[in-house]
Amino acid sequence: LGGVPPPADATTAAASSSSPSSSSSSAATQPPMLVARSSFRKHLRKVASGIDSRRTLPIAISMLLVGSSVGIVTPVMPFVVENIGLSPGQYGGVVSAFALAKLVGNVPSAILVERHGRKPYLVNS
Repeated sequence: LGGVPPPADATTAAASSSSPSSSSSSAATQPPMLVARSSFRKHLRKVASGIDSRRTLPIAISMLLVGSSVGIVTPVMPFVVENIGLSPGQYGGVVSAFALAKLVGNVPSAILVERHGRKPYLVNS
C-alpha cells in the first residue's frame, strides 16, 4: 500500500506462516497470508487519512481527463473515419500516430525525470 508497512496482524501472520515445518511440502502448497477484514480496514483508513487531497486532486482530475479522452475517442473513431472517407491504411496511420506520439514523448520525459527527479518537472509544468 504505497510503502506503508502492513498492519500488525499481517506481520504476525506472516511470521507464524514462515516458520519451518517438519513436512516436505513446497512453498507453493502453503495457503496465502490472510488479514482480518477489520484490521485491513483500520490500516486502509490510517493510510487514506494521510493523503493530501490538495496534491492528489489535480493529478486525479488530469488522469481522469486523459483516460476519458482516449475512452471517448476510440469507440467513435470508426464512425469519424467513415464520414471522412479514410481508407483502412490511413486509419491505421492515425492510430499508430497516437502510439508514436506517446513513445516520442514518454521516453525522453522518463529519462529527464530519472536524471533530475520529478519535482522540477511537476512544479514547472
